[in-house]
Amino acid sequence: MSMSSKGRRPPIHTGAAGRPINHHERLAPQKRRARIAKEAARLIARYGSYGVSMQAIADAVGLTLPGLYHYVRNREELLSLIIETYYDDGAFSFESSLPPEELRGLEVGRDEQGRKLYSLPRYLNGIVKRNAQRMELVMLFMRLAVEAHDPQHPAYGYYRGRHAKMIGFMDGIRWKLPDGYRGQEAFHGLVRTAYCAMDGVQVQALTNPDDGIIELWAKADRVLFPSPEWDGCR
Repeated sequence: MSMSSKGRRPPIHTGAAGRPINHHERLAPQKRRARIAKEAARLIARYGSYGVSMQAIADAVGLTLPGLYHYVRNREELLSLIIETYYDDGAFSFESSLPPEELRGLEVGRDEQGRKLYSLPRYLNGIVKRNAQRMELVMLFMRLAVEAHDPQHPAYGYYRGRHAKMIGFMDGIRWKLPDGYRGQEAFHGLVRTAYCAMDGVQVQALTNPDDGIIELWAKADRVLFPSPEWDGCR
């Protein structure tokens, strides 16, 4: 079994009889995969992806190792399952995934064709507020992002393609923008800068308990979307 950087083994959850919890529990495949993703996310956030073996994850969900591989074929699939199940849930859809009341809260007028326009600052602020409620998952995302710089890392392809996917997603939304950001190059530069700032805010919030992610982002927001340039686009 892999060891953590502190020399500790990830805990094996056992019931009163010394067997893994849920050893006899039967779940539908979709629910089983969801449980695998949840337990793996918790363990990896604490020990790092290299500090947790597949056997430890199997133990945590009450499966044998062959049983675990029935639901996730390999480590790469497991890591993708964690992030795609929790972190990117709804991240690359907009009008079809946001609750109607949240979508209405992003509206800031209409274009010349009468189509709804949306506030980019409000949208990003919503992401930060959501992440503030799931900091353990944010920790996992950031940890894997650092580890995945290695082309041999199982999550390398996911992270390498994620920014391009995000830019394409943002291009498909009708944002209300100041004149200086209506060109593609300027808009792409703004989006990349905003997400880099968000990553930095998350790292700072994770490493300094005195800094809250929402308060830090409020400071970044004022720099990224200054008044009066953005006043009519908020």
